[in-house]
Amino acid sequence: MTVRGLFFLCVVTACYTSGFAQSVVEKPVEIQSQRAGAPLAATRRKAINALPFQRPLDEKKLKKWLEISSQCTMAEFELFLSPLSAEEQELLNVIEDKPAPIINRLHFENLRHVLKEKALVSLRIEEKLQHDSLTHTTPAVENLLYGAFDAVFASVGPPHGSPRYGDVIIRLKDSVREKGWATPFSGMHFMYAIRHKDARKMQDLLAMGKKLPASRYNPLHLGFDDRLHFSHYVVTEKNWNKMLAYQAILVHRNLDDSPASQKVKQRFTDMLTEKDPTKFWSLYIPARIKNGTPEQAAANIPFGYLEGKFDDQLSIDYFTSIEVPADKLAEVRSWPEAQPFLHLIRVKPAGTP
Repeated sequence: MTVRGLFFLCVVTACYTSGFAQSVVEKPVEIQSQRAGAPLAATRRKAINALPFQRPLDEKKLKKWLEISSQCTMAEFELFLSPLSAEEQELLNVIEDKPAPIINRLHFENLRHVLKEKALVSLRIEEKLQHDSLTHTTPAVENLLYGAFDAVFASVGPPHGSPRYGDVIIRLKDSVREKGWATPFSGMHFMYAIRHKDARKMQDLLAMGKKLPASRYNPLHLGFDDRLHFSHYVVTEKNWNKMLAYQAILVHRNLDDSPASQKVKQRFTDMLTEKDPTKFWSLYIPARIKNGTPEQAAANIPFGYLEGKFDDQLSIDYFTSIEVPADKLAEVRSWPEAQPFLHLIRVKPAGTP
């Protein structure tokens, strides 16, 4: 199908579902597949017909839906951004040849468990194992939104991952992308920044064992409209680099003439000629300046980001390195669980948070 034809399909679906979504009755989303993304696919399926489809939404159909949804998203970006300038087209060409870093960050106290299991595992898998539980930070809000308890996460783009998730860096092979899909932000960020809801208050209610309000008119409700909206941000692995390029183009176009914006524009220009992948991604997402001024923060604005989501678990076979703080290296290398993987374990780059 051509991009034009694909976009027409997406627009027709969006127009039809937009009106229908207003009359749909809120009911629990029926999920036959325990996979991250299943609630989104079930919502989109419900949006196109008032009658249930009956056939189970199995893993194969979920994977196919993720791919179709990603194609629609990319077709819409392509249309709404066109025409591209020569500089913007050059960025698309340049970024395709530089696989984005795919990195999991975790707290040091959880590393031994990962080595013992020989994998990063989802919260759902941890619950099944029921021993030496790995501390997960996955919010219940995100599980209600798209089934996050069935996912393992990694950042796509930041050269050293997202420090807020821990002080250990696990770098993953580029081939791991074939097992995942992504969105341009986390579910929590989506709920408060895009849906304008108090996501933290919602999370607090769930953490206390309470349910979120059932009425769609309550500001703390999470339901059909939220999932339908979030589903339009799904990007599968073939489109990750292109989506990162589109995000950069949007940031670049929305800059002003301030000194900070001039520095961001220079970074954009520098990316076009940067041959080294590590330096390229450091220009794309610069390191944060600790205690920096607002002007410095504006000059260091990232060009984009993707949060990768992977089903169930990621084997240590996908790890290219496990980087730990220098003062922890000897301890880690002494663990019995670490012995088969000493070739992966090294010191985190100096100055990396």
